[in-house]
Amino acid sequence: MSYDLTAFTEEFWARQMQVIFFKENVAIALANTDFREILNAGDTLNKPYRSHLVVKTYTKATDIVSQDVSGTNEQLSVNTAKVVPFYVDDIDALQNKWDMAMQYASDAQRMLNNVLDQVIAGEYSNATSDVDDGDVGGTDGSAIAITTSNIQQVFTAASRKLDQLNIPQRERFALIGPRILEVIRLYIGGKDTAAADLIGDNGKVMERFGFKLYYSNNLAFTATWTPIDNPTNAATISIAGVDVTFVDTIGTTAGNCHIGGTTAATLDNLVNLLTGIGGGTAGTDYVEFSDANRYKLQSAGIVATDGTTTLGIVGYGDIVVATSEALDLWSVQYQHMLCGMKGATDLVIQKTPNVEFRKAEKRLGRYVYPWMLYGYKTFADMKDALVDVKIDASSWT
Repeated sequence: MSYDLTAFTEEFWARQMQVIFFKENVAIALANTDFREILNAGDTLNKPYRSHLVVKTYTKATDIVSQDVSGTNEQLSVNTAKVVPFYVDDIDALQNKWDMAMQYASDAQRMLNNVLDQVIAGEYSNATSDVDDGDVGGTDGSAIAITTSNIQQVFTAASRKLDQLNIPQRERFALIGPRILEVIRLYIGGKDTAAADLIGDNGKVMERFGFKLYYSNNLAFTATWTPIDNPTNAATISIAGVDVTFVDTIGTTAGNCHIGGTTAATLDNLVNLLTGIGGGTAGTDYVEFSDANRYKLQSAGIVATDGTTTLGIVGYGDIVVATSEALDLWSVQYQHMLCGMKGATDLVIQKTPNVEFRKAEKRLGRYVYPWMLYGYKTFADMKDALVDVKIDASSWT
């Protein structure tokens, strides 16, 4: 008999499972949520706006001609439901060391809150004003390569854009990401030892440059990929740390994308792979990502748009993109820092992110449905109160 005492070796379990890190949330701190009480039933909020009056000069002994006035209605619809469904069997609930239903439900609630943050950060697209490199002494129409030399000018320009549209000074905010926060900290250096260096409640960092600064790793990001022709076999692109490999033969490797007969056909396959909503044919047009990589893309809120000859990307966070073929360029790599007045965007959460447990018919277990129901809108009168600051993300690695 060979020597073997491993059967007597004791094993131990940690008191807690490993941590999953989520993005911190700031949506509630920045949005106006007052209409939630009004819209506790129904699905539509009407909020009309009136036309502008103009001052005219009166000439004595002449008739006054009245100007026309009108109104236009806008609506906020509560019509977006998000759910993170899963199932836990009663046997597992009985025998597992941890309450897995509650562990996963907690994760799901954080993921749903992350969606709300992305909704608010994405309202840069409704801002009346923008700040680009031309506003800080650079090139008009280009994004800003943010540095300690121009960081103060960036906020001064954003403030000027709001001032020009008569937006009140009170409650001005700036939603900043990790790289912007890093530049601000380097800029402050020894200048202001009293400035807060920790992220507080609802993501607030400090007050600086006339704005209350809120930290989020959910700033909107946009980019465009333009292949000059059909990708070659084994060529790759990378989005938010997730690699896609273009192949002549589909194989079984997660993240493979089949090269079609034309560039447009290949882009169709690529968009179907990235969106993950069942377009195309899995196993023929692409091979689904691993669970870990699918989670990365969803956490970053990646949305892919097929431009026939280009791929458009919208995401959230400090996103890095890359390509293995030097001529197939990524362009318009912008991060959108959002500045404005708090409450500019209305957010109605009719069903807050919480969890429902439902008994599974013909099974010994429960279906778990963490879900929420919401609607949002930046109404016409508040678009002036937002500024899109275009940050150059092309050099990020």
